[in-house]
Amino acid sequence: MSKYTTEVRYICESYAGLSESVGYNDVEKVIGDALPKIFDFDFPIFDENYREVLERKIIKHFYTREIGFETVGLWKLKLNTKLNEIMPYYNQLYNSTLLEFNPLYSVNKTIHRGGDGKLTRQGTDTVRERGTRDVTNTNKYSDTPQGTLENIVNDTYLTNATINTNHEAPQLDTGTEYGTTFTTTNDYTDTIYGLEGRNPSKLLEDFRKTFLNIDMDIINDLDKLFMQLW
Repeated sequence: MSKYTTEVRYICESYAGLSESVGYNDVEKVIGDALPKIFDFDFPIFDENYREVLERKIIKHFYTREIGFETVGLWKLKLNTKLNEIMPYYNQLYNSTLLEFNPLYSVNKTIHRGGDGKLTRQGTDTVRERGTRDVTNTNKYSDTPQGTLENIVNDTYLTNATINTNHEAPQLDTGTEYGTTFTTTNDYTDTIYGLEGRNPSKLLEDFRKTFLNIDMDIINDLDKLFMQLW
């Protein structure tokens, strides 16, 4: 029963076309029928599909609270104004909760390296061989025709003989020319993720501290639109 103004539930029942209050089992239906008439104004929301969810939470939370203004019209004006003031900020918080990441990873980075290289090698390989050899020339002469050729060969009955020995030093050079070009391409990507110098239990504890109940933060900001005495 209202003491100072009127309770939200009476406003909802009136907008739902009811002439008397209903019980707990009908509350959800009453709120659903009343939402389009209570929130007949626009306010920014990060996702249109979440608009009714948030509106329903607000009304259900304050369902048995009295409005903090003399008339329903003035209360709706203040509700409209307040939501348009605070929702741009809360929409950013909503969007931040949609970011996907692994709370147990202390490092997650990708490093790309790329580049081309060329190496050219040219030259000549030479193999040189040296050595000596002796070449001996022998001249034999006999003016004694009575002898046979065999006697000349056997150095018998020779009139004169000349033996010449030459020392020869041959040189052999062989060479091979070459020219080789190597072309290399270095292009690769390193992906590093996981734990790096951090305790996984501490990471999980820190992550839990960041949990945001944004809906309740909005509701708490709207609390001043209702009577603070009950």
